[in-house]
Amino acid sequence: MSMKEFERQQNSEETESSSLFIQKCHHPGDFSEDELAFAQELNALFSPEAEELPPYYVPTLLDSEDQRFDPVERGFEYKTSAHVFQRLKLRRRLFYTDTSPLRVLNAAMGNSPTRRPLLVLVATFLLVMLVTVAFTGPSFASGVALLLRGTHGSGVYQVPRYPPLGMVRPPSTDEQNVSDGDKGFSLLATQQQMHFPMYFPQNMPLAYSLEHINLYVGLNQQWADGPMLEFEYSLPPSAVAYKGTGKIWVREFKPKADVLQLVKDGASVPIQMDNNGRALAIYVDGQWDMLGKNSPVWTSGQRSELVYQLNGVIFWIVGDQRDGIGEQQLMQIAQGLTPHTIDRRYGMMGDTISVQQLNKNVPGPFSNDVIVVFPEGDNNGPYYINVGSYGPPKSVQ
Repeated sequence: MSMKEFERQQNSEETESSSLFIQKCHHPGDFSEDELAFAQELNALFSPEAEELPPYYVPTLLDSEDQRFDPVERGFEYKTSAHVFQRLKLRRRLFYTDTSPLRVLNAAMGNSPTRRPLLVLVATFLLVMLVTVAFTGPSFASGVALLLRGTHGSGVYQVPRYPPLGMVRPPSTDEQNVSDGDKGFSLLATQQQMHFPMYFPQNMPLAYSLEHINLYVGLNQQWADGPMLEFEYSLPPSAVAYKGTGKIWVREFKPKADVLQLVKDGASVPIQMDNNGRALAIYVDGQWDMLGKNSPVWTSGQRSELVYQLNGVIFWIVGDQRDGIGEQQLMQIAQGLTPHTIDRRYGMMGDTISVQQLNKNVPGPFSNDVIVVFPEGDNNGPYYINVGSYGPPKSVQ
């Protein structure tokens, strides 16, 4: 017999045995072809007639009535979860409710068809109010405030862009002139006009010398309580590192309302923040530059400023990064601010130091600064104002 004939005979025998198994076995009528093939494979491996049984066949049949093999009852997973929470002594919510505003409003108004128009009217009103607030509110509503310690509203306010020009009062023109600029006033007369103690910088960098002391009075500044004092220090013309303005200004004032400088997003860094999110000082890199009639843009890398607070007095300390005056140098100046004592200081400075009294802002590092003022008890809301302007502000709301 050849190999092909043997394979043909073997296949015919397998076919006959398969058909014989199908005829002998009693199987459900809804068996599919896969299930019949699986049954045929089991019959080829095991033969119950010859007592060739699968492993654990008899124990499985004997344990069929064991309760462990019964299907779980309905809600078994919830009972197990409750038992686990009880064993671990954890709290769990027994009821879950939808507390979304629309669901609450719908539940309060009911589901009757007669009340649906009222629901649509309320939803439309809320949408119109939201759009109105978004487009007519002040642009600083989306800003982020950084506040100083010890004050309820002094620091900086970060905004993504400069506000519309119509909302900011521009710098004042020469409508008012300097009064008695050549005459000058003594330190004692100056202190008598101020509403807070005069602070002198003690830790000024080397080579910087005091050039001017300015006292701003009569500016009708609604955000400052009394006059503002300003110290101006300068480098000599022969200074080697003189690449910028060569000046350092220290302006000090007592705020009458919540006053925050308007700065660009990411341009200010808080220093030593406490748990309430308030900082010991705030460092600002850059300033707003007026580029003709276009909207001012923020320029960094030149002016450096430190916003500082001491005993209710606000200090704006400004230098030039191109002259090596950065955050560390400004912080040293702030930490050296000392209350002025007339008797002790006169012997050191002499009688030649005089204070120039001004009733308008002279061009300087604060001329283009914009502040956000939150006046107390004013229903008109906050407003923008240029530091170099005076007179009543324009409300933005």
